[in-house]
Amino acid sequence: MGDKQTTATPLEKEQLLEALQRDDSTRSARGYRQRFSMSGDSVRLRPPGNKAEQAIEQENEQVKNQLLQQLREVPPQVFEHIVAALFTAMGYEAVAVTRRSRDGGVDVHATLVAGGVTTVPTSIQAKRWGTTKPVTVKVVRELRGTLRSGTQGIIVTTGHYTRDAPYEARENTLTPIHLIDGQLLADLLTEHGIGVQASRLSLLSLDLEALATITGRTESSVQDTATRASGSTQRRYYIEKMPSDRGRRLLDSIVTMTSLADGQPTWDDYVADFQQHFPTITRSDEARRRSRVLVSLGLVDIENDHMNLTLTGRQLLEDPSIDFLRSIFINRIAGAQDIQDLALSLTREQLRARLRTAPPAGLSPTQAALVEKWLHNLKPSDRSTGASRAQ
Repeated sequence: MGDKQTTATPLEKEQLLEALQRDDSTRSARGYRQRFSMSGDSVRLRPPGNKAEQAIEQENEQVKNQLLQQLREVPPQVFEHIVAALFTAMGYEAVAVTRRSRDGGVDVHATLVAGGVTTVPTSIQAKRWGTTKPVTVKVVRELRGTLRSGTQGIIVTTGHYTRDAPYEARENTLTPIHLIDGQLLADLLTEHGIGVQASRLSLLSLDLEALATITGRTESSVQDTATRASGSTQRRYYIEKMPSDRGRRLLDSIVTMTSLADGQPTWDDYVADFQQHFPTITRSDEARRRSRVLVSLGLVDIENDHMNLTLTGRQLLEDPSIDFLRSIFINRIAGAQDIQDLALSLTREQLRARLRTAPPAGLSPTQAALVEKWLHNLKPSDRSTGASRAQ
């Protein structure tokens, strides 16, 4: 913690979110489970897939293997037209299968247009080969020898490449050659819907973050009321009891709880560790309820029964600051900003009396009192430099 933490700019955060969204979109189109879960500007790595997701991925892999087997059995001319259709779907222009007597080893010509400005002529070889016949360095060199200046080469095979072929293709002092093996070919065909069909079925997962916005309330309008009261369109969450009121500061407790979620433990394993660190919480259902505090604060998400640190959670572990935790609390918890504003002009006794009779819109007096108690324990004067991760 000796180095000053570097904070990403809004533009960098936006670019990161866009890149992660593209990754998830591509993986989904290719029949794989998504890597990330995103809610607003909160990003986390998804836990291992549940049984349904694993079964779907296995079935998708079988379909891709069947697709490759079918491609190996079609006539060479048909395979070349399939490759041409793929590159057309990928956005290449002027895609055309060459005449067989004049191809010079090239099966498909195409043009890559980058940003509507740069055009790159592309020559493509289609190798409808089996798994026992890999594409060698010799094939890479022969294609490179046919390319004109400024032209890139691509080899597409239904099989694979020898170990040294990729090194030859990536030689940066020579004309670039790009390699597509059978696995990538099947992924690309799947992504663009060539030779496969995708059916959609909603897969349900528990969303405790959504529940955290309505904890302790039954009216359907509570969320809208809390949002209007805060003067913001940001989603607001309700808070549970503090993890422990005995013998440790609130910051230390929250940092300990957050650190226990590192490594994506199952919720059952997390609760067992939680009870070891907070022995006064003897009931597992109570431990689960109090651990949901981390969801309300945006430090942890729970998916497929696994605890997952968010980027905010990791930031707290790297720099366990009472000011940072307090800012999270005020920004996310319903009524926190209103109560904080009142506290500036009232004594604590006056504030508590006010909340008993006139709590912020959307909160009951009991909830308002709980929020005030959290704020009191997160007051800036309670600065902590000794908070540390649980070992």
